[in-house]
Amino acid sequence: MSASLRHPGGGQPRGRCPANNGVSSDDSTSVTHTATATSDIAAAAATAKTESPTSNVKGKAFDRILQIYLETTAYENATADPNCQALIKQGILLTQEYGVGTPSQPNYIAPASGDDFGLNSDSFILVNKNVSTIVDLLEDKGISWGDYNEGLPYSGFDGFNYSNPVEGYYVRKHNLLMRFNSIAENPDRTAKVKNLTLFYQDLEQHKIPQWGFITPNLYNNGHDTNITVSCNWTRSFVEPLLANPYFNDNTVIYITWQANGQNPLARNHVAGILLGSAIPKDLVGTTDDAFHNHYSELSSVQANWGLHTLGRWDVGANVWKFVAAKTGDVIRSWNERVAGDLFENYYWNQSYGGVFSSAAEGLHVYVAPNTGLVHAGRTVLPAIVQLWARYCNRLPDYYRDVIELPDAMHPPKGFEVPVGLEPAMPIFTPITEFPVALRSDVNPETTN
Repeated sequence: MSASLRHPGGGQPRGRCPANNGVSSDDSTSVTHTATATSDIAAAAATAKTESPTSNVKGKAFDRILQIYLETTAYENATADPNCQALIKQGILLTQEYGVGTPSQPNYIAPASGDDFGLNSDSFILVNKNVSTIVDLLEDKGISWGDYNEGLPYSGFDGFNYSNPVEGYYVRKHNLLMRFNSIAENPDRTAKVKNLTLFYQDLEQHKIPQWGFITPNLYNNGHDTNITVSCNWTRSFVEPLLANPYFNDNTVIYITWQANGQNPLARNHVAGILLGSAIPKDLVGTTDDAFHNHYSELSSVQANWGLHTLGRWDVGANVWKFVAAKTGDVIRSWNERVAGDLFENYYWNQSYGGVFSSAAEGLHVYVAPNTGLVHAGRTVLPAIVQLWARYCNRLPDYYRDVIELPDAMHPPKGFEVPVGLEPAMPIFTPITEFPVALRSDVNPETTN
């Protein structure tokens, strides 16, 4: 069953759009989800394609960015660790940064695509190929990119997990890009989703891309260990890069934690650290106290290189202040009249309805990007505008040019779901939407 592209409300699209308007049901058929037997891994690795493109597109605030995502840790715990404190002292601490949901995976789908699509589990999801990502924006401007994952058995591996005997345990839910079929079905793109070992090779050969993403294994990112381990690993990884004149040439390193996760009733407050030679010297050791979330890295990258946008929650997200100082972006404060509630009453620790929501009342639809949004002169990528022009799910009040991000307690109209305290159980086989059969109070025979 494939998730349709339609308006909420009785399963029928609004206006004169035909009821069957939507994505083809065979969207994911060309993806092969690799087995993890030793012989299968060895055979696939022998023919795996790997690419390390470079580029030199000048940015307004930085020329290279490397992002490092660590696992579930509360703001106060991350900032209390001595090794992370040492990194904070070398850069800027983001004091008001928030995740977008729980468990882990919503916080990895969001910074790649501009939405979490109702995701509230760590299931083996396949995101429709019509959903664009940061990769589309980078490639549009000729900016090189690479996604490095510790423990990945070979470039482009699309399996659910892998116990790497040398580099530790890898899980797909923490891989930024492989859940998107626009990546997984494109061999030139999967060739840039690589093992962390290849980062060191690229570094030695001066082939580091301008946009990079790092996912440590489950031990080093703190998932199976603790903040002491993850901060120690991060400091030992980052400080040699800061001392490397090739790498740290107008470069920013962004470190964050994907979610708070300490308590399902707590706000999803996480820490963020910006450091590297691109940080102005007078800002080293300071804080950025503006409201940020996992869409802010998207908006900051877009502002820095003058990229187009995805037309989703990336459009209104505050850019980092040091970037705004170079791009002219205006940093906005929370507006309770726009939000409909006080800032303190937002938690961002549960999901509202969407295609991957497990809640029975969740509307299993992809909402079209708001292709008319323009922020700071940045328009939606023309290819996205063209791609979605034929779909009928125009919800102008869904994606807006605002920083006031919805949460489960304040969902977009029509996407309300019961708010539970625990994430949905993961589904280990590939799914294109959360199956109706697993939503016990819905009759599959009567559900569109």
